[in-house]
Amino acid sequence: MLPALTAAISLLKQQDPAEADNFRNTVIVAIDAAAHTHQGQPSPTMTDMARKITGALDAA
Repeated sequence: MLPALTAAISLLKQQDPAEADNFRNTVIVAIDAAAHTHQGQPSPTMTDMARKITGALDAA
């Protein structure tokens, strides 16, 4: 899944850089919202997944 995310953002960057930024920001907002639905700090698993997803977005 994460390589597909990288490919999707890479394709968006080629076709519409502004939309690529919008997509990236939307994904980051969703990650942040999911992390803050729990009381206190996000779990180590959630933190790790957020890092991996952000890395996949930034790899493009």
